[in-house]
Amino acid sequence: MDVVGHYSGGDENVRMALDRNRVEWDRTCELLARWLPAPPATVLDVGGGPGRQSRHLLDRGYDVTLFDLTPKHVDQATARGVRAHVADARQLPVDDTSADAVLLLGPLYHLPDAGDRARALAEAWRVLRPGGVAVVAALSRWGRVFVRAAAGQLGDPDRHRHTLATMRDGYVGAGDTWDEVAYLHDTHELAAELTAAGLHDVTVVGVEGPAGAWARRDPALNAHALELARIAEAAMAETSIHLLARGVKES
Repeated sequence: MDVVGHYSGGDENVRMALDRNRVEWDRTCELLARWLPAPPATVLDVGGGPGRQSRHLLDRGYDVTLFDLTPKHVDQATARGVRAHVADARQLPVDDTSADAVLLLGPLYHLPDAGDRARALAEAWRVLRPGGVAVVAALSRWGRVFVRAAAGQLGDPDRHRHTLATMRDGYVGAGDTWDEVAYLHDTHELAAELTAAGLHDVTVVGVEGPAGAWARRDPALNAHALELARIAEAAMAETSIHLLARGVKES
C-alpha cells in the first residue's frame, strides 16, 4: 500500500485532535505512563506521525526521537520541536541497544505482510537496551464487529461480507470503507509476534474498550467509554478498535 500517499493527502494532526478520538488518545497516554520507564529515558517513536505523542512525552521529560515514512509528518513533528527523521520501521538508522523504549503505534497495521511486521519488531528489539520496553499498537480484528454495530451496519449484506472476510484473514482494504490495505490482529497473534521477535513479559490490552466504537460516533459518551475501557482492558480487549501490547527485552 502507498502509506506515504495516504497520509500526505490528509492531516493526521486534525484527525487525532477530534473529540471522536479522545478515548484512544487518553487511554494510550495512560498506558504509556504505566509501561514506559521513568524520564529522562530515551524513547524512539517509530511511525510517530506528526509528533503529537512525541511532544507529549518530551513535555514530560523524555528524550524522544521520531521516525516516520512520510516527509510531511516529519516536517510537522519538527515544527512541534520534535527531533524527527524520515525512516522505515523495518530499517532504522539507529545503533544497536541505544534506546530505553520503542513505540510502534502505527506501523504494524500498515504492514499486511507478516515478514514485514517481523522485520519491524526485530528492529525494535535490536535498538532496545537490555530491559528496554517496546509498546506496539494494532487494530483489533474483532473490534470491526463493534465498529459495524455502532454504525448500524450489521444488516448491510456488503458490510457483513467484508467483516466476515476480515475475521477470516485479518485484511481490510479496497472494496471496504478504507482506501488502504491494513492488517488487523487478534490478541493471541499480536502477543505471538512480539514473542517471536524476542520480547518477554508480553501484555496485550484493549485501548478504547467495548463502548469505544459508540463514543467515536457520539463524543458525549467519552467519559463512560473511558471508564469501561479501564475496567475491561484485559477481559474484553478484542472489543476495542485498537490493541496495545507491551514487551520487554530480556536483561
